Amino acid sequence: MYVLLLLLSQKENNMAKLRADTRHKTEQRQPMRRGALFALLVLDRSLVTTVSRPTTSAFTMAGNNRNTRQRSRLTTPQKIVAVTPEPVLSSAPQTPTKRRRSPIPLASLSTPVSGSPSESLAVVKSLTCQDIAKIAPERDFQDLGVAPAELRPSATLTTGQCFHWRVVDTRMNSSTIDNNGDDVKKEPVSAWGSHDATEWIGTLRVSLSESVVLAIKETPDTTLYKILQGPDGFDFDSFLWRYFQLDEKIVPLYQEWSNSCPRLSKIADCIPGVRIIDQDPWECLVSFLCSSNNNIPRITKMLTALRREYGEALLTVGDETFYSFPSLETLKHATDDDLRQKCGLGYRAKYLLETMKILESLGGEQYLQELRSIQDPVEVQAKLVQFCGVGNKVADCVALFSLKQDKAIPVDVHVWNIARRDYDTERQLESVKSLTPVVYRQVGDLFRAKFDSKCGWAHSLLFVAELPSFRTTLPTELIQEMEKVCAKYSVASVCVFAS
Repeated sequence: MYVLLLLLSQKENNMAKLRADTRHKTEQRQPMRRGALFALLVLDRSLVTTVSRPTTSAFTMAGNNRNTRQRSRLTTPQKIVAVTPEPVLSSAPQTPTKRRRSPIPLASLSTPVSGSPSESLAVVKSLTCQDIAKIAPERDFQDLGVAPAELRPSATLTTGQCFHWRVVDTRMNSSTIDNNGDDVKKEPVSAWGSHDATEWIGTLRVSLSESVVLAIKETPDTTLYKILQGPDGFDFDSFLWRYFQLDEKIVPLYQEWSNSCPRLSKIADCIPGVRIIDQDPWECLVSFLCSSNNNIPRITKMLTALRREYGEALLTVGDETFYSFPSLETLKHATDDDLRQKCGLGYRAKYLLETMKILESLGGEQYLQELRSIQDPVEVQAKLVQFCGVGNKVADCVALFSLKQDKAIPVDVHVWNIARRDYDTERQLESVKSLTPVVYRQVGDLFRAKFDSKCGWAHSLLFVAELPSFRTTLPTELIQEMEKVCAKYSVASVCVFAS
C-alpha cells in the first residue's frame, strides 16, 4: 500500500512538472514581444511616429488561453501612424508624467482638428459672400460708425469669447484682372493685415424668446452690419452698440494700460480694437460648460448641434440653416443620451443637465441677468461655481463676457505665464508647480493691481497677442520673449482662449 501511494505521488509530481515546462516553453515563443508592444501602446502617441501593436482580440486570446499555442500566437502587427494631439483647453497646466521624455503640448490650440464631437455631427461647409448677398438683397450693409481703433471684429469675434459667429469666405469676391486680361484671385487680408477674415455671420439672442441673424463686415475705416433675419422695427444699431459695448471708449483705455505696462504698449500699437462683447448670459454659461478640455472648433460644433437639435430654424443661407440658441425652458427637456450622441457633449452632458436643474431652482435665466448688478467679481464667481462643471476659470469667463464684470480675470496656463513673465516682480510664482485656487487668485490680483480700469479687458488684449494668428503682427523681440517663456515652463507656443 505504501509503495502504491509513493508511485502515485511521484506520477503526480511528474505531471505537474510537465505542465510547468509546457507553460514555460509556450511563453518563450513570444520572448519580450508582448511586454514591449504593450509598453509602446501605453505611451502617448504624440511621442512616437509609428508603433506596432497586435489586434485587441489577439491580446484577449493570449491572455485567457496561455496553454494553447494557437491562441497565444499574436497576429501580424499593424502600423499605426501617430496623429497630432488634439488641441485641449485646460484651466491648469498639464504636467507630463515621468514616463514622458518631452512635454505634451498643452494646446496645439486653435488649430482645427480632424473629426467632430460626435460622428453624427455634420461637416461645416464654407459660406461665401455671394451666399450672403442673396439673402434680403433689398437690404444694404449699415455703418456702425465706429473707428478701427475702437473696434476690430477680426480681433474680437473669433478669439474665444463667444462661439456664435462663422467666418464668411470672401475670396470669390476679391478677384482682379491682370495685365493679360486674366481673372486673378487675390488672397484676402484683414483690414489691418493679420487675418484673412473680414466678414462673419452669426445668430444672436436679443431677448429670452427672440433671435436674429446678422452679417458683420470689417473694412479699413469702419464696421458694417446687415440684417439677414429679424423683426421689423427692431433697433439693431442700439443692440449692436450694447453688444460691442461701444459706449466704452477703448482708445483712452489702451493709452492708460500702455502707461502701466511698456510691453502692452508695443502690443497695443499692433492689435487695435480688441473689445469685450456683452453676450447673453445663458448662452455664455452653456458655451463655457462645453469648453472643459476642449478647443474652439469642437466647442463651436457642439453648440451648433445644440441649436440644430433644440433651437428654432431662423434662416437658410446656401446649404446651411441657422437656428436660435435654445432657452433654458426648451433645453431642460434634453436627455443625457441626446446631448452625448446628437450634440457630442460627452461627459459634459451631465454638467449641463445638473446646471439646468440648479438654475431653474434659482429662478431660471433671470437669475443670471441679476448677477450683472453685483460689483464684486469674487461674489459673482462664488455664485457661478455652484453650477455643476463650473470652476473658477469658467465662472470668470461667464462673468467677464456676459455679466459686465470687468475685473474678472480668467486664468489658464498661458495667462499664468504672462503674469510670471511680466508682473510677478517678487517672483512669488516662480517655483509654483500647479494652478491651485490660491495661485489662481494671486494671478488675477497681479492683473488687477497692474491695470486699474477694466483690467479684464487689458487681460484679453494680452491674451489675444498670444494667439498664433496675431503673432505675425508683433515685434520680433516680443515673439522671442513668448517662445522663451513657453520653453521655460514647457508650454506649447500656441494657445486659445476657451476655457
